[in-house]
Amino acid sequence: MLVMSWAMRTQSYASWGTMIVLPAIIIINAVLIWIARKVERDSFVTKVLIAGFIAKCIGIFFRYVSVFFIYNRAGDAVRYNDFAALYYQSWRDGVITWAQYDGKAGTIAMELITTGVYVFTGPSPLAGFYVFGSMAFWGVYLIFRAFRTACPEGRYRRYAVLLFLLPSLLYWPSSIGKESWILLFVGVVAYGAARFFTGRLLGLVWIAVGAGGVTLIRPHIAVLLLAALAVAQLLRPTDRSPVSVVGKVVGVAIMAVALGYFIQSSADFLGVQEVTVDSVTEKVEWAGGQTEQGGSVFEPVPLGSPLGIPAAFVTVLFRPFPWEASSPLVLLQSLEGLVLIVLLIKAWPQLKTLPRLLRTNPYVTFALAYVVGFVIAFSGFGNFGILARQRSLMLPFFVILLALPVVTDARRRSRAAPKQELVDA
Repeated sequence: MLVMSWAMRTQSYASWGTMIVLPAIIIINAVLIWIARKVERDSFVTKVLIAGFIAKCIGIFFRYVSVFFIYNRAGDAVRYNDFAALYYQSWRDGVITWAQYDGKAGTIAMELITTGVYVFTGPSPLAGFYVFGSMAFWGVYLIFRAFRTACPEGRYRRYAVLLFLLPSLLYWPSSIGKESWILLFVGVVAYGAARFFTGRLLGLVWIAVGAGGVTLIRPHIAVLLLAALAVAQLLRPTDRSPVSVVGKVVGVAIMAVALGYFIQSSADFLGVQEVTVDSVTEKVEWAGGQTEQGGSVFEPVPLGSPLGIPAAFVTVLFRPFPWEASSPLVLLQSLEGLVLIVLLIKAWPQLKTLPRLLRTNPYVTFALAYVVGFVIAFSGFGNFGILARQRSLMLPFFVILLALPVVTDARRRSRAAPKQELVDA
C-alpha cells in the first residue's frame, strides 16, 4: 500500500495502473489454466502449461522493455497505445466517431481493438502487453488442443514443450500488436478444423469465427488458412459410403465459397483491383521490397530461380544463421533455427509416417499445406527481424513435424501377426 500510495502521487497511470490490472490478468489466466488442467488430465501437460505461462510473462516483459526502452518507442505497439490512450475515455463515455480514424484497414482495426482493451484496463501499455500476450498464449493452447483432438496418437508431450517454450512464440507475439491478435484466431481456426475433421460440424462455426478475427487485421493470412483447409478437405479420405462422399463434397463447396470471399477481402485489403496471378505477385513483391531496410536486411532468393524454392523454405523456416546475425536478438533467433534443424534431423523416424498421415489425417494435411503456403507468401521478405515476427504465426504448425507418431517395431509386429497366422492356417 505504501508503494501504491507513492506511485499514485508521483507516477502516471501507465505505471501504477499496471499494479492494479496485472494481478487481475494473472488471476484470470490462472483460472483458465485450472480449467485446462481438468480438460487435459495429464500432469505433465499441466506442468508445461504453467511453465509456459510463466515463461510467456517473462517474454512479454522483455518485449515491452525492448519496444519502449531498448528501441526507444520504435514499434507499432507505440502507435496503438498512443491512439488508445487518446480515445479510450470517449469510448467510456459512449462517444465513438468513426470518421476520425484514418490509415490502412488492418492498422485502424488494431487501433480500435487496443482502444477497446483500454476501456477496461485504462491507458497502461505494460498492462496492454500482458492482455495481448495472454491472447497469443491461449491461441497457442488452442493449436495444442487441435493437435490432441485430430492426432491423438501423436507425441503430444513433445509438442506441448515445443509450443509453450519455443522462444519465438514467447517473445514475438507478446505485445500490443497484430501478431498476438492473429495468433489467437489462428488457434480458433485450427481448433475448429480439428473438430470438423473429426466429424463435429460445430467446427465450422469455430473456423468462421477464427477466419473473421484474422480478416480484421490480415485477410491474406485468412486466405492461407482457408486454402490449406480446402486442400485438406479435398484430399480427405472417405469410406466410399454415400453419406461420406456427400459430406466431403459439401465440405469442399463450403471451403471454396469461403475462400472466394476471403480472397476478395484480401484483394481489397492489398489494394489489388483485379485478382490475377500477376497482380498478386506484383503486390507481394512490392511488400517484400518494403522490408529490405534496417539493420537486419538480406537479399531473398527469387522463387523463379532454380534454387528459389529450397532457399525459400530454408530462409522462412530457419534463417538467420549465426553468421548472419547483426544484433544479440537476431543471434538468439539464429540459435533457435539451428535447434529446429537438429530436431528435424533427429525426427526422421517420425517423418517416415508423414506420407501415411497425409493420406489418412486431414488435419496434418491442413498444417503442412498452411506451412507451404506461408513459405511461398513470405519468401520475398528481406528483413530477418520482420520475418522472425511473421514466422511466429506459422511455427506452431511446422513443429507438428517434430511430434508425429512413430510406428514402432512392436506395432509393426502386431499388425503383421494376424497375416502370419492366416498364412500358417
